Amino acid sequence: MAIETIVSISWWMILPLSIIGSLLHFVFDWTRHNRIAAIFSAVNESYWEHIKIAIWPTVLLQIVLFAAGGYQYLSFIPAATIALYSLPVSMLGIVFLYKSITKRNILWLDIASFFVIIAVAQTLFVLVLEQLDASWVTVVLAGFFLVGLLIASLRFTLRPPNEPDAFIDPLTQKYGLHAHPDYQIPNEQQRG
Repeated sequence: MAIETIVSISWWMILPLSIIGSLLHFVFDWTRHNRIAAIFSAVNESYWEHIKIAIWPTVLLQIVLFAAGGYQYLSFIPAATIALYSLPVSMLGIVFLYKSITKRNILWLDIASFFVIIAVAQTLFVLVLEQLDASWVTVVLAGFFLVGLLIASLRFTLRPPNEPDAFIDPLTQKYGLHAHPDYQIPNEQQRG
């Protein structure tokens, strides 16, 4: 796949990625609290859970693009890594900025912010992909950071850090699955 095609697909996917991420906000409830769905969807209202629903659709697109020919470009892995790391940074920055002005969450601003955050990530991906003359050292370092983010994304819903700024649900003051008001701990875990 030509780099121009990857760039074009990346631009066209901003809206679908935003819609998919928005829908992931509801998948945990739609699946009746399935633990596998919990890894990829929001289980509570913490910042982490909202970051996660931006990360997974973007990761899926990057896997497809990589398999379809992105592997030919040394800049692909660093570009993907930078784009993925921009998601939590821009989400926290944009949401904290508007909340410092409004003093509260506003649903339409939250949704608009989500679309902007996806657009920022896709823009960074395209710019780095096109402009970075990556070496193998850059690719390996980016790969380590990419794997770290993916491991965190897989792990932190089921076992969140006890850190209140990003991981605590502001409504229930709990973490991870246990913050969801309707989630019941399976019997075998309650006994342990």
